[in-house]
Amino acid sequence: MSDIEQRGAAALDKLASEKKPRRKKGLHLVKTDGETFDPAGRRAIRHDPGKLPEILDQTGLALAEHCDNLFSYTGRLVRVYAATETASGGVHRPRGALVLHPVDGSHLTELATAAAVHERYDARSEGYKPCDCPRRVADAYLARGNWPELRPLAGFIEAPTITLDGRLIHEPGHDSETGLFQACSAIPGWSAPPAKPRRSDAQAAIDVLLDLVHEFPFVADEDRAACVAGIITGLLRRVLPAAPLLAVTAPTPGTGKTLIAETFAIIATGRRASVLSLGHDDAEAEKRLAGVLLAGDAVIALDNIERPLKGDLLCQVATQQFVRLRPLGASGMLSIPTHALMVATGNNLSIVGDLKRRVALIRMDSGQERPEQRTFSRDHLEDVFARRGDLIRAALTLPLAYLAAGAPAVEGMHPLGGFEQWDRMVRRPLAWLGLPDPLKASEGLREQDPDLEGMRLLLSAWRAAFGDKTMTAAELVNAGQAFLPVSQLYEHPELRDALQLVCNEKPNTRRLGYWLRNHRDRIVDGLQLKQAGTDGHAKVSRWLVLKCG
Repeated sequence: MSDIEQRGAAALDKLASEKKPRRKKGLHLVKTDGETFDPAGRRAIRHDPGKLPEILDQTGLALAEHCDNLFSYTGRLVRVYAATETASGGVHRPRGALVLHPVDGSHLTELATAAAVHERYDARSEGYKPCDCPRRVADAYLARGNWPELRPLAGFIEAPTITLDGRLIHEPGHDSETGLFQACSAIPGWSAPPAKPRRSDAQAAIDVLLDLVHEFPFVADEDRAACVAGIITGLLRRVLPAAPLLAVTAPTPGTGKTLIAETFAIIATGRRASVLSLGHDDAEAEKRLAGVLLAGDAVIALDNIERPLKGDLLCQVATQQFVRLRPLGASGMLSIPTHALMVATGNNLSIVGDLKRRVALIRMDSGQERPEQRTFSRDHLEDVFARRGDLIRAALTLPLAYLAAGAPAVEGMHPLGGFEQWDRMVRRPLAWLGLPDPLKASEGLREQDPDLEGMRLLLSAWRAAFGDKTMTAAELVNAGQAFLPVSQLYEHPELRDALQLVCNEKPNTRRLGYWLRNHRDRIVDGLQLKQAGTDGHAKVSRWLVLKCG
């Protein structure tokens, strides 16, 4: 068994230090405070008619006492499993990856039978005989939908982390305050950082992290800062309500984009990332993303993206603490936590729509035709595995030192709406230590957005051609296609080009009307698109481009 498999298996072993004695044959049940137990401490549950509520209560207590790997999670009962290496449904998980497995009635019957002594009255012998937990009891217990006797699970972690107030979580087992389950064995090289590190401690820690990635061909220092931010985010993601998606881009294959994503995953989990293929359309991508969120993967790599990255679910995962999803085969909706680190990689990544402001961009460029042929002084991933404990300590030292200093304001840095806690725990500590803003590279995404470019061209051409005159979509399309007399040149060539861009090369009234409604009231370059009432005769909307300021 490999070291990774051993760590995954060890994470699921019983974490309580005390050992419960095994039940011995021939020993009698004893009563304590009105409840009956065997010598091994297991409850004795008698399945008498008319006693279902009491039976369910006793079953729940038995499960809480004897099932260390059973949790209440988002309205379901789940267990944490170490998966074998799988590649199905567009998801590839490495061997030993931890996932959440929902517990159904059949599985709960098995768990409840092991957790208690179940008995049923036998008329022939006129006494009680052992039996399995009845399936109807397991189903009734699941149907309760609320299990206060069981431990609530917020998520599992495989490395030490800190809470938003700076409390270190590094002991194996369930943390009752946060609901996090620390599922990892001892990490070589790990030692806890000081509770209140000094600024000098943080400076030494940042040097450790920068040294780890110094051979990568980042475009600028802000990209290197964003990479360090990704390392910290991976360790803190389970406690952060929201965090930007990490996007790693380069103009040429082989530059090292996937290595960056694997670095985040290995530090956070001790293994490579679960890789998600988005498929051919947004609907398929959202189904696959919903699946990995339900499984509780800690790090999800969207590798080698070849089409524009967008989608409502991706936007929600980045900015909302929970998303409403319907599991396959289920009729009800569940509120699923979004606390997985999302890393997208691709050549010249195109990020469009609302996702642009939810991304921390990491740019790389080797300046070579065949960057995969470069040589390095060390094997990067082996180095990350070997130094993992030291890297975790360094990464946690940075936010701890910033919090210990009173979380001072950073001059010129404005809070990031929707990511306030990530801003406080990740972004500002780096700027406080003198690194560039890790979001600086992302500012260029707005200028690269084809939708923004189309809006800029259309509004400027519209304003230049018609000023304050109101127009319908049909009038605008006709104006863009109108010719000058004799010359056969277009009367408004800039307007025609802009219409082709926003209507995907096929300007017509329906396409343009949809685009106008979707961009109403937006401001670009000081120009704003406004709806100016309706045409009284045709009963269609009229539109106006106003100059702002």
